Amino acid sequence: MFTPATVIKLYRATAILFILTLFTVGSVPATGQAFPGNSHWIAHLTAYALIAFFCGLGWPNWRAVFIALFVATIGLVHELTEIITHAHPFEQNDVVINATGALIGVLILSIIREFRLKN
Repeated sequence: MFTPATVIKLYRATAILFILTLFTVGSVPATGQAFPGNSHWIAHLTAYALIAFFCGLGWPNWRAVFIALFVATIGLVHELTEIITHAHPFEQNDVVINATGALIGVLILSIIREFRLKN
């Protein structure tokens, strides 16, 4: 059985791996073409919601607002790096979607935690 400290370390590792994967895969220009139309937005929402969710599990003492801001900042930095790796202009809408995904991840985690406290 895993100790609580080990589980937290696994959550942290998962969050860090998601972030590293995001920057690695996202730096390939063809990646954006893998998700055309609305699936592009869904991919952004899902990726950032998962990162925020696992950051929240991995750093349980961080406040939800800090996690959301931290992950939204990762999204901003990622979009800035795409200016170089994809050679296209800054995508403001993606930054908003990334931040929205971060908020969704934090909200889901907060709801789960609140539900667990009541039961």
